[in-house]
Amino acid sequence: MRLSEEDGKRFYDLWLPLLDYVNEKRGVNSNLRDIKLSDCLDPAEVKEVSDILWADTNLIDGYLNEAEGIADNDRELLKSWEHCVSGQFVLERILKKGAILISVEDEKVYQVSGIISTWDEMFGFMHLPLMINATLLPFEDVIISDGLIQTYNVIIGSNMARRFKDIYLAAKKNGQICRRL
Repeated sequence: MRLSEEDGKRFYDLWLPLLDYVNEKRGVNSNLRDIKLSDCLDPAEVKEVSDILWADTNLIDGYLNEAEGIADNDRELLKSWEHCVSGQFVLERILKKGAILISVEDEKVYQVSGIISTWDEMFGFMHLPLMINATLLPFEDVIISDGLIQTYNVIIGSNMARRFKDIYLAAKKNGQICRRL
């Protein structure tokens, strides 16, 4: 599953100017100018900026205080990103309704939608389970990532794979899969 084309555009229309603000305020990368207008971005450079944002989500308040012309519903959405969840996850499986990510830190299970591409399009060719680093964000009634997902070159053995499968199945059985943040 992924966001509608309209919602995918809305995400980037909100997120990229926010990154421009963070980059300017914190002086993260002087080579990155006008992120929102760029056609070709280096994901590693953008991740530098997003890491600063997710480490200090108070920057969102600063942005909202200074930015003009943002609709109320978009302000609410941006404000909701203060509830992001960043860290290491295990991409345990990919379903039609989204990817199943398990937090390495606390074993919470999340169902995460894609933004423009489905998780299957992005990772369906890889052997699962897969260790990743990601930031999860609320987007209306689903969870998405910020799109800057790092994979780890780690092979998860069969015992660990079975453990993650059991965590997922227990969360499913008990209705504990997080579908909203």
